[in-house]
Amino acid sequence: MKLYVYDHCPYCVKARMIFGLKQIPFKLTTLLNDDEETPISMIGVKMVPILEYKKSTFMPESLDIISYIDKQKKPTEVSKKTSKNLSDWLDKNSLICYKLAMPRWIKANLEEFKTPSAKNYFIKKKSAYIGSFEECLKETKALIEKITKELNILESFLEKQKPFFKESLSFDDFHLFAFLRSLSIVKALVFPPKVKLYSENLSKKSRVPLHHFIAL
Repeated sequence: MKLYVYDHCPYCVKARMIFGLKQIPFKLTTLLNDDEETPISMIGVKMVPILEYKKSTFMPESLDIISYIDKQKKPTEVSKKTSKNLSDWLDKNSLICYKLAMPRWIKANLEEFKTPSAKNYFIKKKSAYIGSFEECLKETKALIEKITKELNILESFLEKQKPFFKESLSFDDFHLFAFLRSLSIVKALVFPPKVKLYSENLSKKSRVPLHHFIAL
């Protein structure tokens, strides 16, 4: 099977995770961010991840891919249950996360941004959501202060609830790890101890590396 992704994309991270967690081999292919023709030829729209699970047969949508791959190797392990508390926390903090991560992704030499046109395409599209990339970088200190407070809330939440990653998995684990992996590109940001341990453990289990090694 072949999975088409962008390295930075949280939805792609979720789809990649299930292959590592289930120890199922696959080929990872990174598209240029401004390549509209390839995904449109596969699924009719420009979006990733896309799984080619049979020759010229494609599946979009990260959660659908997770469920499909989970069923390929018994036992089926991923629960579709989600926590409203966690969902609300992720929604509340998504803009802060993207303001920190997006301007750094294009500077990190990721495969999807290997050409100037791919970088410019991304900047133009995402500036409509987060504002000027340069202004976001200037706000780094204030944004880190905000997200650090929120990560401490998450730390407390993890202590009160079941540890999200133990023997069983749920969609919560995929959503949270993808969010934390996005933040791992921020060099000056320090995860609280339990959040750090959670992200590192799930990175190891899923074989999806965090971005600490290229953090800016």
